[in-house]
Amino acid sequence: MFRPTLRISAPLFLITFLVILLYLTLTIIKEPFIGVELVQGSKGDYFVKALEPAGQAISKGILVGDKIISVNDAPAGQYSNVKKFFSIEKSDSVLVEHSNREQQLIEFNRGWYGDHSSWEWFIQLYIPLISLILFAGFSSFLYSKRKNDSAALMLMLFFATIGLCYYSSAASYRSDPVGFSIIYFVLPSVPIIFLQFMNQYMKRYNVVFISKAGLIGMLSTFGAVELGMLLYVWTDLVSNSAFVYIRMLYYGTLLIGNFICIYQLVRKFLQYRKTKFNSLFKITLVSHIVAFTPFTAMNLLPLFIGGGQILPAAFTSLFLFVLPIVYFYLLTSNQLFDIDFILTRFKYYTLLSALPALLLTLAIIGVLNGKADVSWIGYIQIFLTTYVVMTLFLYVKEQIDHKFRPKLFKAMYSYQDSLDRFSRKVATVMKRADLEAVLKQEISDLLPVNRIDFVLVDQADGSVHKLGESDEEKGTSLFLLQVAESLQVGEMVELPHGIGLVIGRQRSKYHVVWIGSKTNHTRFNSDELRWLKTLANYSSIVFENLYLIEGLIEDLESEVRKEQTTAPWVLRLLFCLSENERRKLAADLHDSALQDQLIWYRKLEGLMNDYPISDNLSDELNEIKEGLLDVIHQIRETCNELWPPLLKEMGVIEAVESIVEHSQMRDNFAVDFRPKPFAHPLNEEQITAIYRIVQELLRNAAKHAQANRVTLELEQRKGKIYFRYKDDGIGMDVDYMKASFEHMGLSGIKERVASLEGEITFRSKRGSGLEVVINLPETMTTGRSERGLLRDSYLIS
Repeated sequence: MFRPTLRISAPLFLITFLVILLYLTLTIIKEPFIGVELVQGSKGDYFVKALEPAGQAISKGILVGDKIISVNDAPAGQYSNVKKFFSIEKSDSVLVEHSNREQQLIEFNRGWYGDHSSWEWFIQLYIPLISLILFAGFSSFLYSKRKNDSAALMLMLFFATIGLCYYSSAASYRSDPVGFSIIYFVLPSVPIIFLQFMNQYMKRYNVVFISKAGLIGMLSTFGAVELGMLLYVWTDLVSNSAFVYIRMLYYGTLLIGNFICIYQLVRKFLQYRKTKFNSLFKITLVSHIVAFTPFTAMNLLPLFIGGGQILPAAFTSLFLFVLPIVYFYLLTSNQLFDIDFILTRFKYYTLLSALPALLLTLAIIGVLNGKADVSWIGYIQIFLTTYVVMTLFLYVKEQIDHKFRPKLFKAMYSYQDSLDRFSRKVATVMKRADLEAVLKQEISDLLPVNRIDFVLVDQADGSVHKLGESDEEKGTSLFLLQVAESLQVGEMVELPHGIGLVIGRQRSKYHVVWIGSKTNHTRFNSDELRWLKTLANYSSIVFENLYLIEGLIEDLESEVRKEQTTAPWVLRLLFCLSENERRKLAADLHDSALQDQLIWYRKLEGLMNDYPISDNLSDELNEIKEGLLDVIHQIRETCNELWPPLLKEMGVIEAVESIVEHSQMRDNFAVDFRPKPFAHPLNEEQITAIYRIVQELLRNAAKHAQANRVTLELEQRKGKIYFRYKDDGIGMDVDYMKASFEHMGLSGIKERVASLEGEITFRSKRGSGLEVVINLPETMTTGRSERGLLRDSYLIS
């Protein structure tokens, strides 16, 4: 029922919209804009209260404070627009009395060839028309992409109302009843439409933006004020004296509507600021403030308190373009833009523009002092216009710098290319000598320096290696020894002859790159220093990794040369590597072979359901289907064996319970698992080791033990992890257990226990089953290498 209604109402809405636009356009073109706001004096006379920019009153010589004696050769109080709207719009002529008592008859040319100035066309027709076209373009694109989305339809209505109100403002300035009706009836509805849009949009996140009762209350309250305004415009039921109060209520509804929108956005932002909706509500809040605050502060609020507009509404309304851009992006994109980055830039540019805008305004005041009669509102307009223009200029300049500066001035931005090139080269570096060669080549390609040397500063013996005996080298050595205690890896040091980059450290020895003075005898500029500092940071990271790799290789070689038992940290490293390979293999099997089998199984099932098949062929296909199911099951079992799902998230008791449960479905013996709660959780490596030990023991029981019952115990005892396995199988002679370790998988269990620095005991007799007791320390005492680095730092998590 809903879609046919949409199909009928959409063309009707579009036709009505176009008819209104045509009427407004003809009104703007046909009627010249005079731009005079009147106020009635105590004696019933009418005086000029304010003049609108781009109006003909300014070009004809009408001034604020002038008295309007007659309109169209009749007393001013008899003219309908003067009585009803305090305006002289649509008049042919007015008799004005200036402050010097001089009277002037001013005529206005109406019709297609009226006195329309270029400035009037610009702010009264061109800007609103372009704005309306852009709003319509956003709505059309949105309708083509999201026509069945209720939030998108509300957003389109939101765009249409804003564009229509902006375009009709020029007609309302001319005291046109249709223009007045749109401004007085449609404009207060904009906040209500926005709130309804937010309700529809936030439905997808199960968030209520504003209650239905709140929306109904706003609709009824605003509707009463709108009805009063329409009655005043189209009828004589409301007296002229009541118009002032109704208009104040109207301004109040606009302020209250905007306040409610901002209040709801602030409230929701505070409510969800620590959730995933933080950025969403921050974006909507900032965009709403930016869009409506200029119009509210510069136009609406001054009118509400009885003053004049600070800036023309044609300019402050341009900020409304923030809304379609932001909400169009939110509705059509799956990602949010970085609002924190934009706000940081905004604060920086506004602070940067404040002082220059103030100084420029003061300079303009000094130039205009005594030469032109400018009110304080005029000076505020000058400052705000300058301030906004400077802020926008800085934004535009940043974008130009980002997009065009590298192309126009490539030399200035070759440092970024250098960093990209350097990062690619060091990715393949395997030795410190290669790192030094790449670094030297990169620096020499970009900087005209007289030398690049690699220096070793030893704090322990107070010496500097790899430098000669020249005065320059001796001076550099002496200086480096003086500042040796303050050297930091990745930092840059200013030397008597050039600069030094600290790229690495080995205990008390610092590796420093000495970059000599520039051959053109100029100082290093800020861009060059930042580039060198970044190179130093990159190099220090690579140097540290190379140092760790070299240390690991040397430690492994020393362990291999030993004839005694392999060190625990080496065993742990090997087991970690093995588990990583198991995880990768399980992922590959699950993502490739298993998915392919499932696809072929579904294709076969679909084929059997969609086409008539003979009984014999059906039996054969069912057999193939069952075979595919068996293969799928086997692959799943293999994946679970290689790397059980959620093993990292499970505790040790849950991990053992999962493998026991799996074993009970597959094996013929009963398993009695007797765990006790753990006071302290184990790390992933310990959980994995215990899981693999239980897995291997249960597999051994199924293959060799011929057991009917297996008992498992797991608990914490005085800082140790106690595990006991006992079965009632055939057992074996202790003398032959060592020879049986390999084919029974018990050697792997023994090595896992050794890798965790634990103890393992095997007890067995023929006919009496097998008992395995394991004690593991909760905290391992990892040794240190000769370089002072934790051997566990080599392990792969």
